[in-house]
Amino acid sequence: MIQLIQDAATEVGIALVITNSKERIETQLNSLTHKEEKGDPSNPNTVTRTTDLPIMLVSWDIDTSLVFNVNTFLDNPDSKIVALLVKKASDLKKNTLEDASVEMGVLFTQFIQVLNSKLIPYMRSSTTPITQCGYQLVPRYGAGVHSGVLCRWNMKTGLDVC
Repeated sequence: MIQLIQDAATEVGIALVITNSKERIETQLNSLTHKEEKGDPSNPNTVTRTTDLPIMLVSWDIDTSLVFNVNTFLDNPDSKIVALLVKKASDLKKNTLEDASVEMGVLFTQFIQVLNSKLIPYMRSSTTPITQCGYQLVPRYGAGVHSGVLCRWNMKTGLDVC
């Protein structure tokens, strides 16, 4: 399940991080967005930041339901996912923050379409793999003033038993 989310995020240009539920999400977000990384082995003085990409934090507290169908076979597990997709706006003006948040909403829509297409082959019935999907704009999130969307969706995943 996590690998499919990771693959879909990478495909649309999102850096995905599974968050630790024991620490405040604000602390984790700030540690990710202020990290500098050396990225070019041929030029060690060049500092690159993978965190320049939009970052999606997915809570590790994933609630999964298992349901038997009328034929007593197990249906695809249904997991409730909560995520925060953010980026740093170019400045702290109200319009810029709102534009960055709307941009993350568009990116989330692209991400969820890619994820849906990756899940379809695992479905045991004609049910849709993603339900109750949506997001809330958060143009000014936390002390680091990130802009983005708070995302929620239910996702059916593959079943490893016959």
